[in-house]
Amino acid sequence: MGLSFQLPKLSIFSKEKFVLGLQISKSYLRLALLQKKGNSYTLPIIPFEIALPDNIEEAGNLLKIELLKRDISNISVVAGLSPSSLFFKTIKIPKVKEDELIDAIEWNIREDINTIQGDTFYDFNVISENEGILDILVVIAKLSDINKIRQICEFADISLDIIDAEPVSLINLANFYLTHLAKERRKENICIIHLDKYESYLSFAHENIVVQSLNFDSIKYESMAPEDKEFAVENLVNEINYFFLTIHESRTIFMSGDSFKFPEIKAYMQLKFENRFDLKDLDPVNVLNLDYSGNLPLGVYNVPISLAFRGFFND
Repeated sequence: MGLSFQLPKLSIFSKEKFVLGLQISKSYLRLALLQKKGNSYTLPIIPFEIALPDNIEEAGNLLKIELLKRDISNISVVAGLSPSSLFFKTIKIPKVKEDELIDAIEWNIREDINTIQGDTFYDFNVISENEGILDILVVIAKLSDINKIRQICEFADISLDIIDAEPVSLINLANFYLTHLAKERRKENICIIHLDKYESYLSFAHENIVVQSLNFDSIKYESMAPEDKEFAVENLVNEINYFFLTIHESRTIFMSGDSFKFPEIKAYMQLKFENRFDLKDLDPVNVLNLDYSGNLPLGVYNVPISLAFRGFFND
């Protein structure tokens, strides 16, 4: 599941590598620096968040200052596009030559592109092949959102390796966990509930990828009265139930993001779902076997951590 919006790659031959994951929201920027040496992953610094000014040059300069403070330089950088910047579509195309495949993909997404305001960019990944038919996941993004990320990085004097889809990076992280958890890889659905300040969503992967926005804002949730919080979580449960009306259910649902700040959300959801789903934390400490004993719940930073993790598979 290596779908990404790829930019020119760095040639890195060292056995030791650092990758910076960059989550750019509308009002904040979250960063995670991940180090890999051999098969081990470490966090050289604690992930952190900074406020994001509206002005792109100011945002880049602020990022530059924060990186210099922490002596972060000469690293690979992977930035993410949030679901609101993306359009996902799965199409089936007979196996053909590469130039014919591109033409077929563009023909299949022409109407989708026309519905998006402004210029767009698309990337695709062949998910599977069955009897000469290719299952292809296409992701369309607004060029303006891609350029914003590029410009912020340029003003910050950092070289951008990859722009990835945030939901796909989270799925990659969960898939890595499941692969290494089982001695024999078993084929199963992956479902992730990611809760965040402004944009929460459900990511589902099996033979394709579906991303569904969720009506949840952790800033609003934090300021709610207890009875209103219960109602907000009840709405989440209803949205998940509605989603699985048309899609084969997952046995396990991973919780990600701000659910680590509010453990009562997971507890209440599990109570409502009973034995129907097994809710588990997508905790990067366990997923990547990190040596970490701090008080900050790292699951809040799953997006930048998963983006950084993606950087180690820049093929």
